[in-house]
Amino acid sequence: MSYNNQSFSREFAESICSRLLRLLLPIVSLLMLFAGSPSYGQDPIPVTEDLMKSVIRGAETFSPKEGNPPVYRAYKRDPASSESVLMGYLFETPDWPPEEIGYSAPVDVLVGLDMKGTITGIEVLHYIESYRSIRGDFINSEYFPNQFSAKNITEGFRVGRDIDGISRATITSWAVARGVRDAARRVAQVYLPDSEYVAATSGDAIALRVFENQSWQEMKDTGLVKDWSVIQPDGTELKLTLAFMGHDGLGEIMIGIDDYSRADRDASNRSREGRMLLVGIDGDSSRPFRQERLAVKQGEEIFPIERRRFVYAGSADYGKIKDQVRFAGAMVLMPELDLAEPFSVLYSTEGVVGEFGGIHEIEYQVPPLALALSQGGTIPAELLPEVDEERDQFAEEGFWTSLLTNAPVFEVVAILVICAMVMTAFLKKSASIRWATLAVTLVYLGWMDGGFVSVSHITNGIKLGPSLFLNDLPLLLIIVFTVVTTLFWGRIFCSSLCPFGALQDFMTRFIPKRWQYQVPQAIHDKALYLKYGILAFLVVMAVAYADLSLFQYFEPFGTIFYFSQSLLLWAILAVFLIGATFIPRFYCRYACPLGAALGVASMISPWRIKRVEQCDVCKVCEHACPTGAIRGPEIDFKECVRCDICDYKLIARSGVYKHDMDTVKVRIKDWQPATA
Repeated sequence: MSYNNQSFSREFAESICSRLLRLLLPIVSLLMLFAGSPSYGQDPIPVTEDLMKSVIRGAETFSPKEGNPPVYRAYKRDPASSESVLMGYLFETPDWPPEEIGYSAPVDVLVGLDMKGTITGIEVLHYIESYRSIRGDFINSEYFPNQFSAKNITEGFRVGRDIDGISRATITSWAVARGVRDAARRVAQVYLPDSEYVAATSGDAIALRVFENQSWQEMKDTGLVKDWSVIQPDGTELKLTLAFMGHDGLGEIMIGIDDYSRADRDASNRSREGRMLLVGIDGDSSRPFRQERLAVKQGEEIFPIERRRFVYAGSADYGKIKDQVRFAGAMVLMPELDLAEPFSVLYSTEGVVGEFGGIHEIEYQVPPLALALSQGGTIPAELLPEVDEERDQFAEEGFWTSLLTNAPVFEVVAILVICAMVMTAFLKKSASIRWATLAVTLVYLGWMDGGFVSVSHITNGIKLGPSLFLNDLPLLLIIVFTVVTTLFWGRIFCSSLCPFGALQDFMTRFIPKRWQYQVPQAIHDKALYLKYGILAFLVVMAVAYADLSLFQYFEPFGTIFYFSQSLLLWAILAVFLIGATFIPRFYCRYACPLGAALGVASMISPWRIKRVEQCDVCKVCEHACPTGAIRGPEIDFKECVRCDICDYKLIARSGVYKHDMDTVKVRIKDWQPATA
């Protein structure tokens, strides 16, 4: 190519880049004006009679919205009497606070509920969702809302288990599901006092929830479970475990539904009266356990356990007793026993109790809550904890159990593999592994999975708190990896785990070098602070205006990887891609708010890039740095994305570093180390 053509190409590139930098600030201001546009929100849908008929099918007439809190009543005509019969209720979730917040704001839903507490249908009335401008009206797809029909409010409505979520919109899916469930339960408490859900939150249900949430050790601590060591004449040990099962629900909790059902059926066939006491059997006894050696004593009276009063209760494979003993039985206690008073269980090591010696004895007292549960009627309020209506799956199941149980295995494995590739490339300083990692990051995290980290996780984390990350294990893994690596080494995420960063690196690799433009230092030094201003603006707006979402105007990730339907967002993306055509990592340098946040965090990183004396006079790394973070021997570490290019050059002893310092000093007149 001739000199004139090269000169023309360079002048053209400089002209484009200068204009881009000058336009960036006005564009940011302009985007703030567009942020108020409803382009990313659904216009509110009015509640009409036709809409209500689609939500609760079969209804013919509806009352006005009334009551406290308000509902619409749905009626149909009874053919026999020609009178209107109440079919159920319709309500709008905003009328039953607190509302669940989606990715950007609450989602308002019209819900139909029949007289048995079953959802008849839902209709999303309004939502402000930043991803709508990217993905269209994804909440009102045909499949997602239809899943709620015929679900009873006693169900969990858990996304991923009871409800199939919207791909790449877990937070919004969860908000809709939880919002519908919780509001419907409140409606039932007020308008359906005889419904299954209200019955399930009675004293019995609350008591059973207490036992369900207790560990085996906690049951021992409260006295419900008692261990009993019976030493045989030959010195071997028979380990017995006692636990009261005076209620069907309690029995199911202790040994599982199936084993309890069989034991209860056998006990009913053999004895008409009496509550069951679980007997777990374990130990190294040389003599087998024999039920006829058992007896119960209260006061001076002894009640031998006849064969008909002892039943098999399973192999301890289910319920709380699982893995605690080898197998279990249950004895049916005599109706003559006063369960409110202590009683003793006896076991004879030398024959039937009362006929032989070797009697072992342990006292047992049925705990007050278990006793009240077995007696029926109203459980005294002082025995019950407060009902926590807002318990989520983490409280019900335990955080780690829920998180691991519901985690998508393939996605978790894929994230772990990518993180391992990132760290392998970084620690081994391998350019080939890094480029392979960038390819996987771009394709999988970008277009296939869409699970990349965004500044939206910061702004929405401010709105929603840590629960934003705690129900999504793949996202949690990326967040933890990003935070830990940034605090120790700097912006490794930006180097290899950001799909848009990977896209810019591939552009720089394949676009002709003659197109690349070196931004004047004075302009660069000022322009790089634009991204910190954008970050501050987004954080302030997230705090001040929780219902307003702006990040999509400053982050092009969703536009290109989710294939936005917004022309405005594609225009913004085009600006950044044109900039990256001429300036390596243009977006990372001047506009990325997530990079700005990580840059601030990286300022405390202890392990930074190595510098040597030759760096005082060498410009090789400075010219090669994609973010302009290097200036001679100095590195602006908050701007460094840990791409390892300078490390590669040190390893290869490129530039001045291929000469020892004695040679360098001789060649440079009036040598003065810049680092001195």
